[in-house]
Amino acid sequence: MPAGYAAEGCGLKLVASIPASLSPDGELVLEATVNGIPVKLIAATNSDVSTLHEAFAKRAGMTLEDFHGKVFSSGQRLLNQKTEISSLMLGNAKTANGTFVISPSPGDGTEGKPVGALASDYLSSYDLEINLAEGKVNFFDHDHCQGQAVYWAKEYFATPMFLSDTGLRREPELNVIADGQSLRAVIATGYGMTTLRLATAQDRFGLVAGAPDMPQTGTWPDSDGRELPRYEHTFKSLTFGDITLHNTKIAVKPINMAARIPTIGSHLNKANTEQPDIRIGMSLLKQLRLYIAYDEHMLYYTVATPKQAANQ
Repeated sequence: MPAGYAAEGCGLKLVASIPASLSPDGELVLEATVNGIPVKLIAATNSDVSTLHEAFAKRAGMTLEDFHGKVFSSGQRLLNQKTEISSLMLGNAKTANGTFVISPSPGDGTEGKPVGALASDYLSSYDLEINLAEGKVNFFDHDHCQGQAVYWAKEYFATPMFLSDTGLRREPELNVIADGQSLRAVIATGYGMTTLRLATAQDRFGLVAGAPDMPQTGTWPDSDGRELPRYEHTFKSLTFGDITLHNTKIAVKPINMAARIPTIGSHLNKANTEQPDIRIGMSLLKQLRLYIAYDEHMLYYTVATPKQAANQ
């Protein structure tokens, strides 16, 4: 158990310490076992529903079942299958009889790549400490005294965050300031690059796709495997909590998670159609040691030292 600065009786309760790294695309990846099979899973604080790749589920002999949910990923395909796992192990944290939505993403794990994603439906059961300098993510119990989270430093930053009030998702979100514009952002450990929605770039900043200040830099595959254009823009200033970054390059993508959902005015519809403007990806987060305190609605963080940054 790490030594900390918390007052007596307010100490953190470590549940599990999980080996973590970045994928070739920059996403946060955890080592795990699913039904006894060693796998890698993307830790996606920016997603609502945990998923497994269809190819892996079939390789593992899992039974696929239809369900009547309304789950969409970055593509246009409705995700309407699920599977039940008998066990999920992350460090010492064990979950039995969990449910995962089936994703069409390729890869069965034999090539060493992630076979799915752990989303906020699982991750928000704990407080999360992301410590890439030491190659781990720690799960802590929510039960500790308010403000007593940072055990590794006496000085740190603390920024309020908010969660959806619909009860259908618990993605850590906050407001950021980009070139004077207030944007709704989500802490997106499932993204390598910090990414702005193309619609926001056009509507809020008047940027034009393919123009000199937002050139196309390549393509990116959505969950259906379609290659969509990827652009890039440099913000003169980007303020994240108590930190302001200057001349920061970010990706711009035509992300619309609500493209297939009709407007019906319900809470379920609201939870699926309200989208963040910007996803704060690991390109920024890897520079921090970050503690997400879900029940406190707070983000605690310190800036990685040059030595730590060099090790990432």
